[in-house]
Amino acid sequence: MTRYSISLLTAICSLFLVAAPVASAQDVKTHPATQVVFQYLKHATSQEWKESVVLLDADSVLDLMRRYVYRIKQAPTIDDEIAMVRKLNQTSLSAVEKMDPVDFYIAYHKGVQERFEVTDEILEQIKTTMRAKPLSLGLETIDGLEYAHVLVRTRHQNRDKEVSSLDLVSLVNLKGSWKVTLLAGRPIIKEIKK
Repeated sequence: MTRYSISLLTAICSLFLVAAPVASAQDVKTHPATQVVFQYLKHATSQEWKESVVLLDADSVLDLMRRYVYRIKQAPTIDDEIAMVRKLNQTSLSAVEKMDPVDFYIAYHKGVQERFEVTDEILEQIKTTMRAKPLSLGLETIDGLEYAHVLVRTRHQNRDKEVSSLDLVSLVNLKGSWKVTLLAGRPIIKEIKK
């Protein structure tokens, strides 16, 4: 075989490898996990926190709260601690620790959104122009739990700009219901059996 023949054969094989995922693009769009991703991104982008939190798994919400409490405790100054507590519309660290995780999630995101000047008019523009295109779907099972990882290109308008981002959203199947998980991207560390 000549170099030209090998190069041609390699190019043809590459075309088949590249084209293979395109055949399952419809599966990506219609998979139940992808539908949850669409809902979650719509609510999160529209700052509809009560609607988005129900699409998250409870462990992720609790973990977000625990990490925020840890950050408050590690604040370099008392002023930083007070600012972090007030961002949640609370009066003390102990009040934050006693919050219901769902209420924490809503207050946390409202506190974050207050930093940005998003008027009702801009929010409406974001809602009406929000588009999400699923690019790929990866499925795996870890410790008996089924996970889906959906890569999505989102676009929306904000004032005179179009904002486009690439998002990887992971979900876990809990008793037949797909829930967004914030924990799937973390390293999994297990003891090696000798």
